[in-house]
Amino acid sequence: MPITGPDVVLMEKRGHIAYITLNRPERLNAISGELGNRLAECYDEFNQDESLWVSILTGTGRAFSAGADLKDMNERGGPGGVTAVRRRPGLGSGLDVWKPTIAAINGFALAGGWNLAQQCDIRIAADTAEFGITEVKWNLPAGWCVDVPRIIGLGHALEIVLVGDRISAQRAYEIGFVNRVVPADRLMDEATALAERICENGPMSVRMHKEILYRGTTLTKSEGQALGRHILAPLNWSEDAKEGPKAFVEKRKTQWKGR
Repeated sequence: MPITGPDVVLMEKRGHIAYITLNRPERLNAISGELGNRLAECYDEFNQDESLWVSILTGTGRAFSAGADLKDMNERGGPGGVTAVRRRPGLGSGLDVWKPTIAAINGFALAGGWNLAQQCDIRIAADTAEFGITEVKWNLPAGWCVDVPRIIGLGHALEIVLVGDRISAQRAYEIGFVNRVVPADRLMDEATALAERICENGPMSVRMHKEILYRGTTLTKSEGQALGRHILAPLNWSEDAKEGPKAFVEKRKTQWKGR
């Protein structure tokens, strides 16, 4: 399908996959009010379109995103002045988007760019990508970093946040922030292949299991098991629950309906 929307964020739909691309390469895809609002619109559309099952977020040029647009911020009077960005429901770690989200990190993922990658469920990085939470260098807030220890552990989080230096894609992999590091020219192929593999699975089951994994991180084992049974119960009476075993017996490809 054709690319739609303003140039600062591009959205393309191919089958069950939504490709969302930050497109301010001249500013290293820095997050301005316009870009933030458009990104929110794209994820709202992804969330509401039942034909879309997985999203891939990436950037054009040398950066995934270099974070907040400091020039834009300065013109608005500092971080408190950037009020034009309507914060979207979380791309992955929030409680509104239960469809899987993938970050294909093509270059710099710094400050708010790290956050955009962090909000996705699965992160694949080009071997040339660089990461950093650099807010302390500019005396700026990064309240979202409260979630970083859950992903990479407290020790790594403290070093990255308090020092503010960049790290390589390989180091980001070593500390568990990214799932894979691939050659830059293979990045989108690898992200697409992973998205397609997810799309082969029952979409209801995928979304429900994502939900219990996120919600379960703050629960005890018994609470998590109880929540899992509650969330997964509708699968037992779904049409797709009949389709899966039937396709297995008939040795054919599944035809998911998402209900």
